[in-house]
Amino acid sequence: MTVTNVNFLLADNNKLRDYILELDTKDFNEKIITIENISQIKTDLSLKTLKSILEGRLFIRKEDRKIILVDIIKRKYNAYDFFQETELGIVKKRKLKKIKINNQIRNILNSKIAMLELTSGTTEQKIKAIYDIIKEGNPEVLKIINELLSEEKNKELIFSLNLAKNSILARFGNQTEKLKAIASLAGNTNNDIVNILRTIAEDKSLDKNIKIEANNSLQASLRNIKFNNIIKTTFFGLSLGSVLLLAAIGLAITFGVVGVINMAHGELIMLGAYCAYVVQQLIPNNISASIIISLPVAFVFTGFVGILIERVIVKNLYGRPLETLLATFGLSLILQQIVRSIFSPLNKTVYSPEWMSGITRIGGLELTNNRIVIIIFALLIFLIVIYILKKTIFGMQMRAVTQNRKMASAMGINTKKIDMFTFAFGSGVAGVAGVALSQITNVGPNLGQNYIIDSFMVVVFGGVGNLFGTFIGAFGLGLGNKLLEPYVGAIVSKIFILLFIIIFIQFRPKGLFSLKGRVADE
Repeated sequence: MTVTNVNFLLADNNKLRDYILELDTKDFNEKIITIENISQIKTDLSLKTLKSILEGRLFIRKEDRKIILVDIIKRKYNAYDFFQETELGIVKKRKLKKIKINNQIRNILNSKIAMLELTSGTTEQKIKAIYDIIKEGNPEVLKIINELLSEEKNKELIFSLNLAKNSILARFGNQTEKLKAIASLAGNTNNDIVNILRTIAEDKSLDKNIKIEANNSLQASLRNIKFNNIIKTTFFGLSLGSVLLLAAIGLAITFGVVGVINMAHGELIMLGAYCAYVVQQLIPNNISASIIISLPVAFVFTGFVGILIERVIVKNLYGRPLETLLATFGLSLILQQIVRSIFSPLNKTVYSPEWMSGITRIGGLELTNNRIVIIIFALLIFLIVIYILKKTIFGMQMRAVTQNRKMASAMGINTKKIDMFTFAFGSGVAGVAGVALSQITNVGPNLGQNYIIDSFMVVVFGGVGNLFGTFIGAFGLGLGNKLLEPYVGAIVSKIFILLFIIIFIQFRPKGLFSLKGRVADE
């Protein structure tokens, strides 16, 4: 920074200090003039000043007229130097004077803050400021919007600026401007735009042609909102379906091949999620790398745990489903307690990388990036598992054991070894599912319990051991759940889904797609 720039900065800070001190008056009209002067400085510090006034954090210390920021925590006034941002400790309330405002000044502050953010900050901050302007509808901003439109090259910002411009002209323009602006707003699904169109359409004092145009634009917007809601519901259904698929695919492998009712499957998912947490603690400075590395780590670790479970517990209980269920249920409780002892009962947060954060906007539709990635990831895992089962020697041997264990053994396949590796493979896939789930929910000892029942429902509905059936079952139940939710609520929709499955298996006990083979037909 050059000496000239430093001098300009000091001059701005001194001017800003004088203006803030002028706010210490009971005359609200004078305060409005001073706020206008502060907004003309157009620096980050002037924006900070306006925001601090609006938030009620800006104070003047009586004894030396020092400008400070205050955070009130448990009735204690924690003070900070406004310009230097250094801590000043706890200050008594009676030694401070707050910059008081009324509703009129609040509205002015919102407008000035939005105008300052329009000319500075990131693209997201600018877009937020533009939508604040749409809500406020201040015609004074039109001049700034036109100036920005003449210089702006970012397509998203140009679209948002035009939207703000037309929303203002629709309310405050002349007859021709209003008609043109209203027509341009047709079909927009933003709530503030819809409310503007509704207000214009219902305003009896306006010209008939303007009201007709506003009503036509409003109807187009309402139709788009209805369509977007359908797309959103479908998206959330696919999102839930992908989560169910990830949670159930490992269970479908172990349940279908080995025939074991593994009640500890949810805890294997939970262990996978904790693998993501541990790796992120080891690589805290690169979240993207930590998430990618945690996938093979979770697969190997939970696969190894699966081998231990199969060798120590399950191998002695084949053909005894009730004992297996009880043993694995007890194991699930043990695993939960081990995790509580190591990591504590409190939930842990696994942070998402930038490419999984935020929202993707498609027209008026907003879709969360993390769920889009989860859907793609679930499909990818499904295709990898299908490839392993169809194109590898291990997959062929696994399918041979599934269809006819005695014949596979007679052909020289070590069925006990296949059982062990199948259990490990299914457990590893469960661990990978846990990594994915860590991106959409908190990681805790009870994470697996939220998915074990749903996983069994998906496997039973799709057909035990049939991966294609698991795929159809997961997305079918996910979509069905989300389609019912808007009408009956989340809890009742789950009850309906459960009742549907109970009724369904009365007529098709083997699920949608039953296994083919001599043993399967017995």
